Amino acid sequence: MNIGTIGFPADQQQKLSRILELSRNQRYELVAFDPQMPPDLLLLFGEQAVADPALEQLSDGYRSRMIQVSKEAPAESGLGHIRYPLVSSRVIRTLDEMTSENEEQCDDLQAAAAAAEERFSKYAAVAIELPQPVPQQDNYRVLVVDDNSAMQQALTLELEKLPAVVELAYADNGEQALDKVSGEPFDFIFLDVMMPGIDGFETCTRMRELPALKKTPIIMLTSKTSPLDEVKGIMAGCSTYLTKPIDPDEFQKVIGRVSSWVNEFKRT
Repeated sequence: MNIGTIGFPADQQQKLSRILELSRNQRYELVAFDPQMPPDLLLLFGEQAVADPALEQLSDGYRSRMIQVSKEAPAESGLGHIRYPLVSSRVIRTLDEMTSENEEQCDDLQAAAAAAEERFSKYAAVAIELPQPVPQQDNYRVLVVDDNSAMQQALTLELEKLPAVVELAYADNGEQALDKVSGEPFDFIFLDVMMPGIDGFETCTRMRELPALKKTPIIMLTSKTSPLDEVKGIMAGCSTYLTKPIDPDEFQKVIGRVSSWVNEFKRT
């Protein structure tokens, strides 16, 4: 379990490190905070840390993984709280409780995830049954939803390797993406999990509510996946995952399956 921190003085950071070593139920490890690869839990030292500009890069859904360390309870009800000064027993207890809540949530979602996954089992079956190579259609319209220009460029380069003509559109966040799909048809969509504003899970859920996107493959992009994130993605309606940075071989395998889904449904 990775623990990130923001705003901790050096002495308190050292104290926290020693406290985490005392845990018997979980293996906690302090890591440097990277908004592109957020830790499992994030500790904020003091009320001022809640307003740190780096937090603006995180999705709204990540707030449930943030814990404020302060004498008074957080003004924001959604944040966890560890009362300052740091005491080993309450630090470990709070982290264990939040970890347990995430695990229980994951268990509760398993049944629902299985049902949601059935929505895409037909796609997978199609990809397996189709002979290789699959005939390509003349062109694809693809939407890339990612606020990172380097990732947009990487996806563009990989898509240009396809034998079909690919017409690309881009969106920097979930709101822009929803505007685009409401007015334009797309054959498939790449969707980043961590974005400013609404995150990829919420964006995917809203897309699936649109009749035109019920069968559109949605490939979620993530720096790392946990079992909980995968369950959330399935429940939101994503078709599959791609891990960032993009591995060319894995990308071509995924895009081959996605192309098969698209071609099959266009023929039916």
